[in-house]
Amino acid sequence: MEAEPTTEQDPHKPYLECQRNEERTMPHSPSRIIFGSCSSQHFEQPFWDVIQRRDPTAFVWAGDAVYADDRRDENGSILDGTPDYLRMLYQQQHHVPGYQALVRSGVSIFGTMDDHDYGTNNGDYTFPWKRENGMEFVSFLGLKETTSAMARRVSHGKGVYGVQVYDFGTDPKQTRLLSDNEAGLDPDVVSTEEWKKRKENVPERRQVVAVFVLDVRTNKTPWTKQIPERYSKYPDGDYLGEEQWTWFEEAIGRSDAAVNIIVSGVQVHAPWFYDGNLVENWSVFPKAQHRLYQAILQPNVRAPLLVTGDIHLAQLLRKDCNKLQQSSSHATTLESGTRVLYEITTSGMTHSWGSTDTSVCGRPNMSRLCRFYPYNALFSGIVTFAHWTSPWTALLKDTRTNMPQYSLARNIAEVEMDWEQNTIIVRLVGTEGQILLRQQWNMDDLSGSHGETDSMMLLSAKSFEIARNRLEWDINATVSDDEFICVNYRGNPDPIQFAFSVLSVVTFAMLSSIYPLFVCVGLIIACRRRRPWSNSVRTKRKKN
Repeated sequence: MEAEPTTEQDPHKPYLECQRNEERTMPHSPSRIIFGSCSSQHFEQPFWDVIQRRDPTAFVWAGDAVYADDRRDENGSILDGTPDYLRMLYQQQHHVPGYQALVRSGVSIFGTMDDHDYGTNNGDYTFPWKRENGMEFVSFLGLKETTSAMARRVSHGKGVYGVQVYDFGTDPKQTRLLSDNEAGLDPDVVSTEEWKKRKENVPERRQVVAVFVLDVRTNKTPWTKQIPERYSKYPDGDYLGEEQWTWFEEAIGRSDAAVNIIVSGVQVHAPWFYDGNLVENWSVFPKAQHRLYQAILQPNVRAPLLVTGDIHLAQLLRKDCNKLQQSSSHATTLESGTRVLYEITTSGMTHSWGSTDTSVCGRPNMSRLCRFYPYNALFSGIVTFAHWTSPWTALLKDTRTNMPQYSLARNIAEVEMDWEQNTIIVRLVGTEGQILLRQQWNMDDLSGSHGETDSMMLLSAKSFEIARNRLEWDINATVSDDEFICVNYRGNPDPIQFAFSVLSVVTFAMLSSIYPLFVCVGLIIACRRRRPWSNSVRTKRKKN
């Protein structure tokens, strides 16, 4: 831990003066927003200087700003993070020199929680301090109830969700962070009637970016521990809760931003494993995942991007979404104008599966193995093996090199808007400022506003029909023709192949873990075999 907390009445005040006023301007910089997650207080934090050098307008937390579940009681049981303990950790974070300098520079700080800064691993709605810990988080961000609808919702126990809107185009010399009232997207601030009146008189915003942050903890359905149910999907499982759903569907449905970024603490596209207790993602709650896609793909939502964290590595994922319709000959066809939906996973600001020089664990005090180099190298090899052998058909492959777009290194994600070229440049950046992954996408392609996305698609109508049938089976309901079906862009993974890949990764992990034991046993046996020979040689020498 980098510094001791102070005991001042408002511990965040010295570092958050520039965050108190939402209607503020920021120095002109490239149209960049940076995202990061999984920052443990137990390790060095190398990214703050990197972020400042890249000159973003905003930094957005995608979850796990601290690890509050890092203590044990006298019986060895893990202690949940309490509000007092979280407050202390956030004070310490504000004393980290690099983070302190970033906040004081005037960069907008925004974000949402995941489980470790919520206070408990895989946390859900049953957590007793969900409201209080949420209030500590928004205080850490510098948000106040007088100016922030998000802070007011948190104080009422509804969850840590909200939207911030950045105007890059009104004044070429500066970027403006719009207030909740001026942005007009938050239905808890601007009524539907008022928004409709404004819509008639407000011109289209051409260089505006909206960042929506979702709370996947406060209202989340708990995972079951029972076997075999824990290895099944939860048809009625939910991450957001009905009140947050209603808010999000209306808020993003109002958006006239040129780019809309949706932040979730856990991955959305990824069906990597059967057990949500081990690897959390939206695919385990298929009805909620489908509803999220419908909200994001509303006709007005231009250039949507998902940003997620949680898994201690970087990935770029893609799904293609379209609507099925029946022709006069009863054949299944696709509508024109496929919607492409990318997901940027950025996780591991202080630790990752490839960070063998530090730890793969965010809470290294939980196990000595976390700081044991062979252990870290072993897990790095296992995760690499999984990426190359598993049928993860949502994982993006580079069109030039055909390389899967992932990195096990510590990383942050940078989203840059090139307004002249009408493109979005995505970079995953390493600890030295090196570019780990890079992709560039056209805003119109992401918006589905012209037919070029159809030529980008690798899927047939049959792929969408298979995906719809699987979805209807998972949720035990019928999907209507006016709903989007989203499919991994390289096709539906074969269930048998998927099961085999999971088994092969588990087998590889077990063999890799046991292999060092075989080496040790072999050395012991070899030494024992040499000992009789050595004794006989000594006997002969004595006789001579």
